[in-house]
Amino acid sequence: MKPLWIVIMITLTGAQALAESKPKAEAEEIDLGKLTEKYWAEGKESELGVVQNRKYTTDRKIETSLIFGALSTDAFLSVLRYGVTAGYHFNSYTSVHGIFWKNSVSGSNALHTFESETGSTVNTNHPLSYYGAEVRQNFIYGKASFFGKAIIYVDLFVLAGMGITNTESGNSFTPTLGLGQKVYLNERISLHLDYRIMTYGETVLSKNPNTVGKAVGERTNQSDAVTLGLSFYFL
Repeated sequence: MKPLWIVIMITLTGAQALAESKPKAEAEEIDLGKLTEKYWAEGKESELGVVQNRKYTTDRKIETSLIFGALSTDAFLSVLRYGVTAGYHFNSYTSVHGIFWKNSVSGSNALHTFESETGSTVNTNHPLSYYGAEVRQNFIYGKASFFGKAIIYVDLFVLAGMGITNTESGNSFTPTLGLGQKVYLNERISLHLDYRIMTYGETVLSKNPNTVGKAVGERTNQSDAVTLGLSFYFL
């Protein structure tokens, strides 16, 4: 049997070690929390750095595009569009563009059905062309995996502009707003798809054989334009 004083010394030593271990454990726990926060903060920052590392930059480049698309403007008209754009990129996010297109207009299925069933036609105003200028602002840049075989670079942008719509009854001031996406094929070429809302006032013309070409009313036209384009970049 051990002497009493030895038992007392062992007990006191164990109690002291236990008391010292608690603050240390708490301190280690606090440090672990700070380390975790620091880890996540650095992780997020590094991830953003990877996305911002643009392989294809448009800084101070000239862009020209061939465009083709459809215009939804009147239920009785079918409108296809083709044209060109030219622009300048101040940096990777902001650019200004001039745009021109001509319209190919024909009667829609709704018009043909109406004419065949009633023996008459409807009054319309054909949009012939559009020219104007717009500003585009990229707001998302990203990378995507294409079937796991390649990395593609994508821009999402908003656009705002103004121009003139030329119709059968005259020219009309036309503000535009839109949204688009651009996919880079390489440093010099990209594909883009965009959508525009276009609003203008117009005079509707009579299509009745007896009064053809006569103004029969005024209205506000809100058109939806979907465009597919092939762009080329130059220094």
